[in-house]
Amino acid sequence: MLLRFERLERTGEIYINPRNFKIVPLSLRTWKDFLSLDETTYGIYARTIYNPKERFLVKSPEDEEKALRLMELYEELIENPTKFCHEEYYRYQLKVKAFDGLPFGNGWVSSKVVLVGEAPGRKGCGLTGICFYRDVSGMLLRRTLFSLGINPDFLYITNVVKCNPPGNRLRGFDERELSLLRRELEILKPRAVFAIGRTAEKALKKLGCNVIYLRHPAWYVRRGVREPSEEMLEEYSGIMEAIG
Repeated sequence: MLLRFERLERTGEIYINPRNFKIVPLSLRTWKDFLSLDETTYGIYARTIYNPKERFLVKSPEDEEKALRLMELYEELIENPTKFCHEEYYRYQLKVKAFDGLPFGNGWVSSKVVLVGEAPGRKGCGLTGICFYRDVSGMLLRRTLFSLGINPDFLYITNVVKCNPPGNRLRGFDERELSLLRRELEILKPRAVFAIGRTAEKALKKLGCNVIYLRHPAWYVRRGVREPSEEMLEEYSGIMEAIG
C-alpha cells in the first residue's frame, strides 16, 4: 500500500511510477504529455503515480507512521465494509470495480491540503480505486490543478462515501461513512480541507471541519467544460494559496 518517493522516476517536469506502465513512453516532458497517454497502450494507471496496491506516498519516517495507520484503517474497511458503507453501495461497488480491494483515499500522507469528494464514480474511482482519476470530471480536476502549477499526485484526495452508489446517484451518508472519514482526517492532520461538492461540504461540516467549498468538476462538465476554464482556475486557485 506504500509508495516510496525514491521509487518514482523524474521525467521532464513530472514524476512517474514505472510500475504503472505496460510500456513506458520514450519521452514525457510535461503534464500534458502525461495526461494524454493512451491507457490501452500504456496501462490504466499510467497517468497517475498511484494504483490500488500503492496508495500512500511516503517521503520520510514520519510519513511511514501515518501511512501504516491509514493501512490499518483500510484493512478495517476491507474486513467489515458495511460497518463504514451502506450495503447497497458496497454491493454495487463489487459489480463495477476492476481491481482488488475497495476505493479509499490516496496521495502524499503529509500533504497539508486534503481534497474530499463525494463518492467514487462508476467510470473513475469506482472502476480504478484511485480518487478523481480516469473519468471526465476526475481528469478535468487533474488538468485544472496541473494548470495551476499543482501536481495532484502530491496532494491527498479522498471521498466521503468510499463505495460507488448504484447508478452513480448518491442517496446520502450517515455515521458509518462519517466515522471512517473522521479517523482518516485525524491521521492526516491537514492544514486545509477542501470540499469538492455540496455533499462533501455537508459531511465535513458535520465533522466540525473548517472547510473550503469548491464546486465539483461535474458541475462544470454538465455545462460543457472539458478543459480548465478561467472560472474554474480562479475558483481552484485557493488550493495553491493553501499550499503556500
